[in-house]
Amino acid sequence: MLASFNATAQIQINVSGIVVEEDSNEPLTGASVILRNVNGRILKYTTTDVNGRFSFFTPEINGCTLDVSMMSFAKQIVKLDSVQLPVTIVMEASATMLKEVAVKADRIREQGDTITYTVGSFAQAQDRSIGDVLKRMPGIDVSNSGKIQYQGEDINKFYIEGSDMLGGKYGIATNGINHDDVGAVELMENHQPMQVLSGISFSDKAAINLKLKNKAKATWTFHGDAGGGYSWQPEGAVWDGELFAMAVMPGFQNITTFKTNNIGEDLSASATDFFASSRATGLSQYVSVSLPGVPNLSRKRTLFNRSALVSTNSLWKVKNGEFKAQIDYSFNRVTAQAANITTYFLESGDRVISENRDGRDRSHSLSGKFIYEVNQKTTFINNTLSTNIDWDDVTLGVTGSLPNDQSVKLPDYYVANKFKMIKRFNGKHLVTFQSNNEWESLPQTLNVSLEGNNLNQHIGDHAFYTHESAAYAFSIKGITVSLEGGVKGYLRSLNTELPDMPEEIPGETENVLNTNYFTVYATPKFEYWVKRVNFTLNAPVSFAHYTFDKALANRSEVYFSPSISMNWKPNNRFSMTLRGGTGRSPMNLNMIQPGYIMTNYRTFKQGVDDFYNSTSQNVSASFAYKHTRRGVFANAIVMQSWSHLPYTMEQQLYGDYIVYSYTDAKSDGQNLLAMGSVGKTLDFMRGSANVNGSFNRGESHLFSENNAVNSTSLGWSVGAKINGTPLRWLGIDYHIDFSNSQLQMNGVKNSWLSGMENSLLVNIMPQGQYWAKWEWRIMGEHYRNELTAGTYKNVFLLDTKLVYKLNKRIELSAMLNNIFNQRTYSYTTYSQLSSFESQRWLRGRELLFTITLRK
Repeated sequence: MLASFNATAQIQINVSGIVVEEDSNEPLTGASVILRNVNGRILKYTTTDVNGRFSFFTPEINGCTLDVSMMSFAKQIVKLDSVQLPVTIVMEASATMLKEVAVKADRIREQGDTITYTVGSFAQAQDRSIGDVLKRMPGIDVSNSGKIQYQGEDINKFYIEGSDMLGGKYGIATNGINHDDVGAVELMENHQPMQVLSGISFSDKAAINLKLKNKAKATWTFHGDAGGGYSWQPEGAVWDGELFAMAVMPGFQNITTFKTNNIGEDLSASATDFFASSRATGLSQYVSVSLPGVPNLSRKRTLFNRSALVSTNSLWKVKNGEFKAQIDYSFNRVTAQAANITTYFLESGDRVISENRDGRDRSHSLSGKFIYEVNQKTTFINNTLSTNIDWDDVTLGVTGSLPNDQSVKLPDYYVANKFKMIKRFNGKHLVTFQSNNEWESLPQTLNVSLEGNNLNQHIGDHAFYTHESAAYAFSIKGITVSLEGGVKGYLRSLNTELPDMPEEIPGETENVLNTNYFTVYATPKFEYWVKRVNFTLNAPVSFAHYTFDKALANRSEVYFSPSISMNWKPNNRFSMTLRGGTGRSPMNLNMIQPGYIMTNYRTFKQGVDDFYNSTSQNVSASFAYKHTRRGVFANAIVMQSWSHLPYTMEQQLYGDYIVYSYTDAKSDGQNLLAMGSVGKTLDFMRGSANVNGSFNRGESHLFSENNAVNSTSLGWSVGAKINGTPLRWLGIDYHIDFSNSQLQMNGVKNSWLSGMENSLLVNIMPQGQYWAKWEWRIMGEHYRNELTAGTYKNVFLLDTKLVYKLNKRIELSAMLNNIFNQRTYSYTTYSQLSSFESQRWLRGRELLFTITLRK
């Protein structure tokens, strides 16, 4: 008893402290801490937590030492006799030599329907954002705007640490989050985002989840760029700046970013909602005065801009749900110049019109979205309130065959509220309620000064849409049956006036029209799961009544559009999907427009003066294959569609003016599209390779100068890319695309016109204690375009960048773009009834100095 008492009463000493990195003073997580006695025997062992701290108790510290070690850092030995507790241990960076041991982490791992990519094994020295690394991962494609596809299909969710903060605006994350803050990318196949539908409704889409490193969790992370320099075309100062802040905490997430530049980077796409469906209000701009663009050439070479973007996105976890707020504002001022020759193919002889265009487009966009969501296994509730206010002012001066000046004002006001609730009963029964209400106003003003005459056109276009529905579904032994019913209402008013119509064009110049409808519908749906096969049948039927306020005769219609799909996944490596559908649908109500509308200084449109319906059919087949252990991903899809319209577009020239209208004649069209891709990891050089191709064939019919024109367009393309680090001091990223297109009209074949694009990035990373802080990047682009048969235009553009990494937080760089100072670019395109030759101005030589800061 006395011995027990003495042991209990013995004093215990708390040995504690923190382990930090020497340069940044950042805490190190997972460092090994060993307490040894005077004889070197291990007494205690632990590892540091997420804050770099450690702690344990021992009865004696005299003569004891702390051995602290961690990969990539020199081992530290601390004598406890000579320090004061708690102790701070500073770790110095050092290479860790492994003798006769090879350590290899799997670049890609698979567990069930989840594929995990290790970010560090795909990242290269020149990468900045997680989007740059995602582009290197086989099976994943990322556009410049940040949109992600997996195996040729759009993803349906983008998560950060399991939370959907950004919704469809995840481009802000892919182009903003520093890849060094992300440890792994999880790709979840067959992802059902609504838990209440799990096991009841099948999904063939995939989702992305970013797993952050510990240093990026439960704290704010920041990084920013500030750059300035000089440009030779346009001549003057240039700038580029960005500030990105992110917080990922247990109950709160936020991403806020600010960007501004005039170096040709388009910021407007950064806030695009990739999950957004088309607006049910259905309004579209009639006026089409736009600045000249340049196809087949990178936007950074052709965009003369002054741009700014501010975006803040927050998520709060409240009780059983989440509240999200997304607010964005963007500004773009763009100028462009072009010299064009347009040739119209006519039976009476070709008509040639020359233009020299010089314009400016200034746009503002303000949007907000506020979401409350509960996503549980028995309940799903989502209410989304969104609004968009856009202003777009365009001025365009034209010299040549028909000199003029144009100015356009295109504001757009939109507000919508969408509510959805799903309740699950007894595990297999679902009840759903939905309510969707949208309102939009799209006024348009066009002013044209032409040969001393002024033409002024104003368009008032307003619409309101409502959709209320309820549904019931139940599931028994792999069979799910559901029935949705609801009503839709639509009110739209169109008012256009053009007081001074050119004398050459006969007809009405005003449109006063109300387009309203009321629809009652029912959608039975049948799903059947058997082993690894899913069958889905949809059979929507609706009754609609249309009224036009005496402008047209009122009418009632019945529509039926069944579709069927089958998905087969015999194993985790292979999947195949077949789809087909047919249906009858109403025409686009924007086409009901008996009078003329001026779309630009020499183009007019006249719609139909009656109500039409169309029919269509479509079939498609797709497959996907993956072998994650070997790093192989492949996909392909073939789609064929047919359309049958009771009206046909007609083109007519009146002097220098061109008029597009519709005539009462059947028009059948069809389109075939096939594309595929194969990707493979190249582990020997920490890289990957991809080969892709596509083919398209389309048939359409229209009238030109009262003559029928049957046209067939053909096009195909092949491409390949490869990236990696074949040597420790050398990184490469190469991409090539080759395309060919042809247009046939009434059996007469035009020449095939080809185009080729090559791009190469070489990153030289010198080795050695001093030179390791330097990088030298060389980027080149080559464009070879066929202007006419046998006549080619070659453009070679070269950039270079020198980078000095002062430390892990500060980076300095100098970049010289378009070293050869290429200033123009020419090309030719063909449409059904015309050819278009153009010479465009490019951004000239540009020197930019940048400092980059990271926390």
